[in-house]
Amino acid sequence: MKRIALSLLLALVACGGADPSADDGAATSEDVAPLLAGEQLSPTHIAQLLRDAGFPHAVIPKMVCTAKYESSFFTRATNTNRNGSVDYGLFQINDRIWLHACGVTRAELMDPATNAACAKQVYDSGGLNSWYGYQKHRGTCNAYQVR
Repeated sequence: MKRIALSLLLALVACGGADPSADDGAATSEDVAPLLAGEQLSPTHIAQLLRDAGFPHAVIPKMVCTAKYESSFFTRATNTNRNGSVDYGLFQINDRIWLHACGVTRAELMDPATNAACAKQVYDSGGLNSWYGYQKHRGTCNAYQVR
């Protein structure tokens, strides 16, 4: 069972949250460690964070789905991109692009509410296509529902 769960996580790491320009090489167990960091939140909890951050009601299920593919709902997930920048938290906020714009630190991006608030700024700037996890799983995310 543990091996199956690890295999599923490796598949998720390989297809979501990564830099789209990165090689499509297979993920290793070392790749999974940053993804599994922090607390894993429920979709309902993430939906509430998004409501609190001011996301439009119709976008919330799509953003919850995006978080699923970006961070597997782990609050302290990180991903180091090929260019050396790092994506942080539930919505994998990029440090080079968004730290200054959101007025936060890397450590603050590990806070789920802060990450969701910064994700709202990302969304306002570029919409759902700002996330590779959404782009790659658009059909699934467009049909996603949160209870």
